[in-house]
Amino acid sequence: MLTLVWSSRAPLCAQLLSFLDTLPVGAFDTRMRALRLLRLFGGAEQLPLVRRLLLDAGEPLPVRAWALEVGVSLGLRLEGAELRGLLEEGVLEPYPCLHLARSEADVAALVPWLGAVSAWVRTDWVLASRRQATPLPGAVLGWLYGQWCREDRPALEAEPGGPERNLQVAAATWTRPESWALLSTEARRLPADALPQEALHQLLREDPEALREAAEALRLPVPSLLLALGTEGLVRRLEQVVRAQGVALNVPYGLVPPPEGYERALALLGEWPEARALRLRLLCDFAVALEIRDALARQLLRHERPTALRWARAALAWPANASLVHTVLREAAASPQPEDRPLFLAALEGPDAVAGCFALEGLLLLEGDPGAAWTARLEALGYAAHPLLRVRAAAGLARRGEAAGWEALRHTAHTSDEPWLRAEALRWLGHWNAPGHVELLTRGLRDDSWEKRRWPEADEAAWALFRWGSPEALGALLTAHLHGGTADIEGYLEAHLSRQEGRPEPPLAPPRTRALVARFIERPDSGG
Repeated sequence: MLTLVWSSRAPLCAQLLSFLDTLPVGAFDTRMRALRLLRLFGGAEQLPLVRRLLLDAGEPLPVRAWALEVGVSLGLRLEGAELRGLLEEGVLEPYPCLHLARSEADVAALVPWLGAVSAWVRTDWVLASRRQATPLPGAVLGWLYGQWCREDRPALEAEPGGPERNLQVAAATWTRPESWALLSTEARRLPADALPQEALHQLLREDPEALREAAEALRLPVPSLLLALGTEGLVRRLEQVVRAQGVALNVPYGLVPPPEGYERALALLGEWPEARALRLRLLCDFAVALEIRDALARQLLRHERPTALRWARAALAWPANASLVHTVLREAAASPQPEDRPLFLAALEGPDAVAGCFALEGLLLLEGDPGAAWTARLEALGYAAHPLLRVRAAAGLARRGEAAGWEALRHTAHTSDEPWLRAEALRWLGHWNAPGHVELLTRGLRDDSWEKRRWPEADEAAWALFRWGSPEALGALLTAHLHGGTADIEGYLEAHLSRQEGRPEPPLAPPRTRALVARFIERPDSGG
């Protein structure tokens, strides 16, 4: 089996280039993954290889597609005639190919091909450029916009759906005078969130009726909303929208459509200080749909953590609030703080096993010892009916150096039929002692098939090896990626390379498996 050894950028590139040169053309899956790694570690020195793979019609399409993505990432440029030939070949997606045109001269060579494309496709590219993290090069976008102003806009006006498409293009390019002029005449037809709120206010300020309608839809910034509705009027409007959303959720078959502006109302309940009392009132109102109250509970924890903790502790006594208490516990346990401990201990003492699972997770991640009787409590929880509670109790014993805890975790990771239990055991083995369990974690990375449902443990194993960060662990991640693992290894490798080179690390979310484990906690019979 091909293996990679972690090192610095240049030796890693050399290993990847060696693999790409020696692997047969038919091994396109492995070659494609090697290219994905080259996108992380490569530089301008690798562009000749990327160009060759991209332009070689004998290469499998997946390899060429990844060569294109790597080329865009590393700054590859194709001369106009060369790029035109690639586009006329019609094999690869045109939109990413257009990123390879770097100058007006390159675009000029593409005009015959671009002119043969429909107005709908050209405007699709304009809209995609606004949505994507990497917009089209300025020369390409400038030509597309000029073509829209000259020919595409009048042509689309005569087609079904064309006027709406023109409005979308104008909104995507609203800073340009030609677009602003169109928006000024069609402001009332704009879809929600088509423009930044400040721009929409500027557009509507000469039309009091339209401005009032936008305020009712909560599409304006807070100062404008207050000017149009007043403080009491805005509070009243927020409650109307939230309760209308509750009706839409409770009436089956979508017979009642959701109100416009619900997401904005929810955001305002968290951002606007004067909405605090309304948020608390809605959270405590059993007539409000549970889905909405759940969102408000998460919001309260983000903005007023002490209040959320007090509320959840009081709500423990009310079974009807159980799912909301679970939400607060789950969110708090994901990033526990010392002041959370009383809530966690109270939840663990109650009869609710789901609340106990989340509470124990938070306690395991907090520094300090809950007390002298903690070992006995963990030993008792090792016999709990809920399987995740047993695994986390074993993790607590392992943290305290108890051999029985380590053995229980290893046994679960090796033999459990349930993937979420295996993943949870690997999580804590890696969290407390990754160096001592490298072989077990590396085996957890192997992901032979979806039918075997190995990816949950692969997720946790990859995270543990990344956190350990030794050359051995990172070599295991590289090799697993090369051979087709499903864990988000690329993000971990990129973050560690940034760390190694002294650059800020990109933010990383915990493994996706944990959200599914949380679902398994609440419904252990659902298979996650």
